[in-house]
Amino acid sequence: MTDLNVPLDIAGTVFSDFEFDWSWQTSQLLSRATGCSIRDERDLPCLMNMSDGAGHPMVPFNGALLARNRDEVMDQLIGGYANWQQVGRWGSGGAKFFGPVPQAGRGRVTSRISELGATSKGHALVRFNFEVVDSGSGSQLLEGWMLLFLLGCAPEGAGTITPPRIAMPDREADEVVAHDTDVNVTFDWAVPSGDWNTTHFIQQAGNPAPLTHGPRNMGLVLQDACRAFAGGRVDRLKEVTIGSLPAPHYPPEPTETRFWRDGDRILGRLVVPANGRIDGGQGDKVCIDQIELRF
Repeated sequence: MTDLNVPLDIAGTVFSDFEFDWSWQTSQLLSRATGCSIRDERDLPCLMNMSDGAGHPMVPFNGALLARNRDEVMDQLIGGYANWQQVGRWGSGGAKFFGPVPQAGRGRVTSRISELGATSKGHALVRFNFEVVDSGSGSQLLEGWMLLFLLGCAPEGAGTITPPRIAMPDREADEVVAHDTDVNVTFDWAVPSGDWNTTHFIQQAGNPAPLTHGPRNMGLVLQDACRAFAGGRVDRLKEVTIGSLPAPHYPPEPTETRFWRDGDRILGRLVVPANGRIDGGQGDKVCIDQIELRF
C-alpha cells in the first residue's frame, strides 16, 4: 500500500480555520445518540429545549472531527477521504473542556498536525491537534488531540509516537453501567454528527455487522460518567484521555461501561460482555480502554 503512504513532511501542517453551527436539536440528538433518556431525571437538562443546562460535551469534539474530515485535511494526509475510509482509524485521544457548552451556537476550530510516527508493522500514527472556541464570545470551549492510525501507510524514515499508557486497576469495577445497543445506532450518531463514513453502514468482508462510530461510544462513556459521578452535570467534565480502541464494536452487541475511582480521577473502559458478542470471539471484548476522566 505504498501509494497511500502518509507524506513524511506532514508534521507541522496547519489547516485553515473551520466553523460549524449547532442548535438545541443538534445537542439533543447527540445526547440521545450517547444514551440519554427522558426516564432519567439526570439526563433531562440535556434533552429539554427550554433547559438552561449545558449542551453536550461531544458538541465541540464533534466540531473537531468535522474539521479533521475535511478535504483540505484528508487530501494532504492520505490522498482523500475515500482513502481514509479504507485505511484510517481513530486510535486514542485527549480533550480538555474549559466551560459549559452552550445549547446552541457557532464554533471555530483551529487545527494542525504535530507529529508523524510509524509502528513496527508499517502503520502510520499521526497526531491531529485542535482547539475549539465559541465564535460569538471568543471563549475557549475545548483543546485536544487525536492519534490517527493509518493501516500500512507509514513512510520510510518516520520515527515513533508513544500513545498514552494509563494503568488500569486489577479489581472489580466500582460502577458498571449496562446498555443495550440498538441496531440503528450508527444512523442515530450520523444524523447529528454529520459522519456518514460508509464503514458504519456497509458490512465489510470478515465483519459480522457495520462498525459503531468510535466517537459515539466515547460520548456514551462521557454521559455514563457524568451521570454516575456528577449527577448528570455534563458541564462538570474537565478532561478525558482515551488510551486505545483495541477492538471494534458491532451493533447490536450490548456494552458495559466500567468505572474505577482513583484519587481525583475516574478510570474506565467500555466492554462487550462475553455472552453478548456476535463476532465469534471468546471472553469479554474491550472496545475502549485506558479511559481517564477528571471532573
